[in-house]
Amino acid sequence: MTTEERFGVTEDGFVVKGIDRIIADQQDRARAMFGDDVDLTSGSALRKVLDAAAVDTHELWRALESQYYGNFVSTAQGPSLDLLGRDLGLRRRELRAHGPVALTLADAVPDRDYVLPQGTVLVTASSPEAPALAFRGTGAVTLTKERSSATVEVEAVVRGAEGNIRLGTELLLDTAWARHNLNLGAAALKAVVTRDFQGGDLGEPDAVYRARLLGVPRTVWTQEALLAQVLDVNGVRDAVVFDPLGGVEATRRTFGTFRFGSRGFSRARQTGSPYFFDIVVAPEPGWPWTEDEASFPGLYGQVLDVVRQWRPVSVFPALLAANQVDVGIRATLVIETGHDEEAVKGAILDAVRASVDRLRLGHGVLYSDIVLSARTAAGVVDVQNLRLRRFAPVFGQTHYGGSTYGGAQELSVGENLDLAPDEIARFSVDTSMADLRTVVA
Repeated sequence: MTTEERFGVTEDGFVVKGIDRIIADQQDRARAMFGDDVDLTSGSALRKVLDAAAVDTHELWRALESQYYGNFVSTAQGPSLDLLGRDLGLRRRELRAHGPVALTLADAVPDRDYVLPQGTVLVTASSPEAPALAFRGTGAVTLTKERSSATVEVEAVVRGAEGNIRLGTELLLDTAWARHNLNLGAAALKAVVTRDFQGGDLGEPDAVYRARLLGVPRTVWTQEALLAQVLDVNGVRDAVVFDPLGGVEATRRTFGTFRFGSRGFSRARQTGSPYFFDIVVAPEPGWPWTEDEASFPGLYGQVLDVVRQWRPVSVFPALLAANQVDVGIRATLVIETGHDEEAVKGAILDAVRASVDRLRLGHGVLYSDIVLSARTAAGVVDVQNLRLRRFAPVFGQTHYGGSTYGGAQELSVGENLDLAPDEIARFSVDTSMADLRTVVA
């Protein structure tokens, strides 16, 4: 048998025997059994029986192929991937329920904008039979006395089918969260679900689940093992472990430039401090850090519970919240005739926000990425004089650990926005941060 004729498990994977080859093999066996003069034309009864059997045999080959590739995380799908995840101790997560909510502002003050940022927390009415459920807005909304209503998409804080609330359910603004993040004054906010929520009863896609399984560390008491558990906590956008005493760090500036016998490679541990390493956690927008900032548990307590189980014995971390850095842009857009200017601006802002939201801790905002996001919008001919802006973070979201403080800063054309290792970028569609001017070509 030649290399081209090998089927089944081979060095290159599993090779399925094609339907044409199956039919040819069956016809050869029929001639060997009944003679060379057997009738195998398309209208003969024997040919029809062989063709029907060939289809069934081909389906068997495809099932064998699926079973073979179901043994590997990189190729398994559906239930096969779930079984591999069970072996690794990591189950498939449920999605968060989501749906639209109509917001109405009452008793508003004239000539004032009421901005509800991304991550605004809404809760259902609690009762002894059904505890309150929390939901977070996925986008920012600006309301005024003249424009007192808007619709925003929200998603459940807790994953699972319990977040699939029904049409007409009334939601309330979380008083604890609003006390720390909003100042509505005498104005009141009313929220009503305009469509049945969905998605909570579904599992995460195979691609997302596969990436989590491939990232499972095969070690214990290491940075990788601890970081994997922290990133799996609900509400964590990103996290990083700083371990200055954990060994040689080749990325340090002093690496290879000093004498090992005369000085220490890294800083010494502070006398009397029980902390050996730091964990910097970046929450998702609107997610509380401590217990008193919202009606649902904060990230500090959840991460601390996970760290207690996965940290090395007698080695304690210091949990720090990442510094949220607001990013803005200023540019002149050249658009084609016939395109709605406001629609083009909205598409660009959404694309830029999606690009910034993908950044991790310490990753700066690249000028080229923002230009690419703007140029890919429909109707945009050119982007001129693009400048990145850095705004001072909110007081409650700053932590003295190396970040930059002060007023807003506008960079030069072509300059990237660099961030410290404990900083993470956040983009808002607030008009004070995004100044886009349009010119019709």
